[in-house]
Amino acid sequence: RRYATVSIPLAEVKAIAKRHGAKLNDVVLALVSGALRRYLAHHGAVPRKPLVAAVPVSLRAEGDTAYSTRATMVLANLATHLADPLERLAAIRTSAGTAKALTGAAKSVIPTDFVSFGAPWLLAAAAKAYGYTQGLKAWTPLANVVVSNIPGPQEPLWFAGGRIRTYWPVSIVTHGLGLNVTVESYCGSLDFGLLAATVAMPDLDRFSRALVESHEELRTLPRPPAR
Repeated sequence: RRYATVSIPLAEVKAIAKRHGAKLNDVVLALVSGALRRYLAHHGAVPRKPLVAAVPVSLRAEGDTAYSTRATMVLANLATHLADPLERLAAIRTSAGTAKALTGAAKSVIPTDFVSFGAPWLLAAAAKAYGYTQGLKAWTPLANVVVSNIPGPQEPLWFAGGRIRTYWPVSIVTHGLGLNVTVESYCGSLDFGLLAATVAMPDLDRFSRALVESHEELRTLPRPPAR
């Protein structure tokens, strides 16, 4: 495994979202999309088809404090085939919004109470099928990367008398999904925990630098023209 971390000011990401009429999670996906484009371009090619992110979505009703998983997984188009960052963000906003709306409409029939947090039912089942398939190279994965954005505390936490300065999360990679990007917001920061299978992404530090560059690109974009 390879592990890397990146921290980005939460206020700057919120400002990007507000300026472009997007959700915070749309911007997180756009950051990952831009970083993947840079990373893949460095390695010689950006796929013609857009990469797809598996995105956990909470289905927990307000006031529900039961100690169980209330989440499912949706697929979001990362629009990595688009060179223009404004077009990418707009495409991601549309894709993620549509997926979340469909999930919300169907949440009464979506199974959510699973014992294995971090291994959502859809991907776990797909990974199992993937592993038992004879022609592995011919099997098309449902997604290329997992991107999870978790709201965290905005007040400082303390441990054994010391203030916790960052909250970098660690998640999992699974068969057919070699990169996991998990984001935790904490004390005015978006803390990215990046985990990759070495065979899939041995130079994870390059991807982490590309994530910072992607943020700078979005931060300096002008406001889109009024329609």
